[in-house]
Amino acid sequence: MLKGSGLHLSMKWKLILSFSAVALIFLGVAFYQNHKIKQVEISMETQKTEMEKRITVAQITQLLQELNGLETSLSQSSDLEYFKPFLETQEKLNKEINAVSFAENSDAYNDLQRLHIQTDKYKGNVEELVTTLQNEELDPLMVLEKIDSLHTEALVINHAMLKTNEKLYAAAAENAIKAETRSFILLDDTTSISAYAAVFVFLLTLSIAIVLIRSFILPVNKLQSALLQISEGDLRYQINSPYNDELGRLSHHFDHMVVRVRDMLQQTQAVASSLATYSESFQQSSVITAHTNQDIVQTFQEISVGAGQQAEQSEHSASLIQELERGVNEISEYTDVMVLTSETANINTRKGFAAVTVLQSVSEHSRESIVKVYDALMKLMEQSKQISRITHTISEISTQTNLLSLNAAIEASQAGAYGKGFAVIADEVRKLSLQTKESSVHIGKIVNDLQRGMAEFQKSMLETKGSLDKQDHQVAETLSSFKAIDHTIEEISKQIGQIHDKVDMTRANNARLSESVHCVASIAEETAAGVQEVNASSIQQDSAISNIAEQAIQINIISQKLFQEINVFKISDIEIIEANVNEINPGINAVDDI
Repeated sequence: MLKGSGLHLSMKWKLILSFSAVALIFLGVAFYQNHKIKQVEISMETQKTEMEKRITVAQITQLLQELNGLETSLSQSSDLEYFKPFLETQEKLNKEINAVSFAENSDAYNDLQRLHIQTDKYKGNVEELVTTLQNEELDPLMVLEKIDSLHTEALVINHAMLKTNEKLYAAAAENAIKAETRSFILLDDTTSISAYAAVFVFLLTLSIAIVLIRSFILPVNKLQSALLQISEGDLRYQINSPYNDELGRLSHHFDHMVVRVRDMLQQTQAVASSLATYSESFQQSSVITAHTNQDIVQTFQEISVGAGQQAEQSEHSASLIQELERGVNEISEYTDVMVLTSETANINTRKGFAAVTVLQSVSEHSRESIVKVYDALMKLMEQSKQISRITHTISEISTQTNLLSLNAAIEASQAGAYGKGFAVIADEVRKLSLQTKESSVHIGKIVNDLQRGMAEFQKSMLETKGSLDKQDHQVAETLSSFKAIDHTIEEISKQIGQIHDKVDMTRANNARLSESVHCVASIAEETAAGVQEVNASSIQQDSAISNIAEQAIQINIISQKLFQEINVFKISDIEIIEANVNEINPGINAVDDI
């Protein structure tokens, strides 16, 4: 039963409150330090501003000196070109003066306002000087006097402006020194406060740590003492912590665990006693089972030998059938090849038959063409003979014409002057007769050559006709041979197809036979394998039964050792333990005898 009061906080809340207090202190110190750092930043920003004012005032002094130089050059040289640089410098001066600011109602603020007035007055003086220089109606002496007066006044104003600017520089320097001094003071304060806060936090943390450690040590010492007694075997010790924190709950759980362990040891004693009794009876049963199992193993071994022989014979038959199947497959392949070859040969034979038929028709057509050519040649030879006779007749006519022309020439020469025209005609006729004779002779030669060529062509035609006759005879014989081959191949194809069908039937029957033998072999193998598995299982069972008998002995020995180990612990029911040990020892002795 848990004990405790509400005044004791849990370890979790102690740690939470302790670290929360330290964190709040750290947070407060951090906020305070942050506030001081912000003040230092403001002070340093003020210091930076005052330093910038000092630099600006120094630049104003430089610009005033430049204005003084430009005004002096303008007054002495009366050159208006100096007025434009003067205006530019004056504008820069105004910008720098406007950039400077001081606290209102302070001496520096009044000096700054005075510098504004002096700057405007100085600018008006220079503008009046420029107006004087630009006025050409004035007397030169009066101009010189006025220029000198204005220059003197400008020098005085510039000197006053420099004095005022020196005061502003001194005020800016003083403000910068004050800001720097304040920054250093703030930094010193921040450093000191940080050091004090660190020491305070360290002391507070140390105090909280001491309180927490003291609140942890007492329950831990009690728990350590309880663990020491339990390690020596005393399970009767209880911590009974009065606290309800984490260590208190851990102590309560520890007490509960010890009670559970003590109950478990008592239950283990009862289980060990029952285990010894059961192991003895189980060992006797295992011996009887072992003898019966040995007979079963021997029977299964004999069955396994017979099944093995049957499987070997089935495998031998299957191998023979496989060889037969391979032979049938080879024959089937050969018949397939023969079928394809016969089909190819049949196709080629038909192609050859068709080609020979075409050749026969072509040969007949060629014979007809040769006959026609031969007839045409005979007609041509007759016509060439007629042409030869005609040319011979023309040649004779030309000879007679030549003789007539000679006679006409002779008659013309005898006629004198009246026969000159006839003589010319007779001469032309003679020339024409000579040309006709030459042409007829030439035509006769050509006709003779043509007759000789036609005679040779006639001879060739006769030879070709004889060859065609022989070719027709050979084609007829070839055609009859192809018809005989086609008929033979068709017969062979039919026979090969029948052989192929028989081979397919043989292969199908062989396949069914092979399946039957394989089924017988697989059944024999499964029977042998099943017998072997049963045999192996029987052997394993026999070994397992022997192991069970040995393990029964080991269980008795372990039970005795278990009682010895339990006796090491100090629990309340010591008499019950001793009684259980005395009951177990006789059972163990009986097992040793077996």
